[in-house]
Amino acid sequence: MQQQQDKRTASQKIDDLERGLMSLYQTMDNMARDMMTIREAIKLLGNKLDAVVKASSSGQEMTDEVLAKIMVQNNVEELAKKVTDLVAQGVLAAAEEVSPNSFVVGRELSEDGTIVNPRMQFVVSALQAGEVKAKFPGAKVGQILTLEEGKWRFEVLEIYDIQAPKAPEAQAAQIVESQVEAIKEEIASTTEQANAVAEAASQAQSSDDSQAKS
Repeated sequence: MQQQQDKRTASQKIDDLERGLMSLYQTMDNMARDMMTIREAIKLLGNKLDAVVKASSSGQEMTDEVLAKIMVQNNVEELAKKVTDLVAQGVLAAAEEVSPNSFVVGRELSEDGTIVNPRMQFVVSALQAGEVKAKFPGAKVGQILTLEEGKWRFEVLEIYDIQAPKAPEAQAAQIVESQVEAIKEEIASTTEQANAVAEAASQAQSSDDSQAKS
């Protein structure tokens, strides 16, 4: 039985292919979002379990308020570690004054000075609100900015300039040298293998010649 011939035109085949690809992309996008949701849920669960252990070991009551405070502190420590790592990698460098492209660390205060959010960190240029963004340049560590009258006050705790990481010349030379040595070793290994193959072929040929003579 012959297979039924596809009567679609080239244009129709392309349209069907595009629709199939779009459906595939949407499915992959949905899967990626689901994975992000799962990761966040696992992270939240891990944070809560850690809070339970810390509350129990310190003899605190196992209340929602106590657990929430410990979880917030865990988040603060995680954010602080990220900044420490970026400084160690040379991506961030401490600065005295906020510039339009600075990376700023601070905390949100209420009108009476109560800490609302113990740690916020962001790049100033990423802020969307024009009036809020305009209040950061020129600010210094310890300064409290009134970003929205009666609602949002921000205390500047740390200021960093974002650096373009560059490998030192010595480090770059060392990388090149190691790459050259690796290439030499690979060439030597390849040569040894080629010689071994040639020798084996020569021995096989000699054996065949000897058998032919006999």
